[in-house]
Amino acid sequence: MISADLNPHSVPWWILAPQGAEAQAIAKGLGKTDQIYLQAMPVGATAVQSFLANLAQTWTAKEKPQGLLVMGVTGSLSADYGIGQAVWVEQCQYWGDGNHGQPQEYVGDRRLMEQVNHLLGPEWQIPVVRGVTVSEVVCRGEEKELLGKKSGAQVVDMENTAVLAFGEANQIPVAILRVVSDTMTQDLPDLNGVFTEQGALQPLPLAKALLRRPLAAGHLIQGSLKACAQLTAIAQSLSGALGK
Repeated sequence: MISADLNPHSVPWWILAPQGAEAQAIAKGLGKTDQIYLQAMPVGATAVQSFLANLAQTWTAKEKPQGLLVMGVTGSLSADYGIGQAVWVEQCQYWGDGNHGQPQEYVGDRRLMEQVNHLLGPEWQIPVVRGVTVSEVVCRGEEKELLGKKSGAQVVDMENTAVLAFGEANQIPVAILRVVSDTMTQDLPDLNGVFTEQGALQPLPLAKALLRRPLAAGHLIQGSLKACAQLTAIAQSLSGALGK
């Protein structure tokens, strides 16, 4: 845990963000700062699990982060959260491999979340929600609505629980800040074939998936651009607060 009297200016911040547009948007907002370290990560819980395990082996005792802040986009499972809405995902459960009987639940670090909230300032009013991590992209609006009802979650992603489990195992506080990029009722292109097993985006399969459903693709792109703009703004606020 981070001690209550810890000076936030001395925290070796690490932000983990899915590689690609999300990490690039955050990097744009952070600018040049030595207070926060941005680490791009792959897409998907299994790929993130392997990635973090390998990353941890490279750390010395002094290099181990005192806090991990996950940032990126998320899909909404509730009509209460629209595109561009930033949310804190404090509790998150993993629904993967078809085993939805008793999904394991993970909880983020409240103190780290409050510390980041303090840095962001009162202009950012960010609600706390429950999340669910899945192993495949939930593409249809009706599927998202059903997942929300079954899981009790308000947002869905593909990485959160892997980072939370890693933090728990390595005694590193983890907080998760996501921005909604698609609504509960919004259909998405089928993106399940566009990532490698290592969680890397494949441009050609992505282009084909978008072309198969141009209307859904257009909505996805618009939502992603709006969400990434919010990620940039949040990163700017963090960088500015730590630079004071």
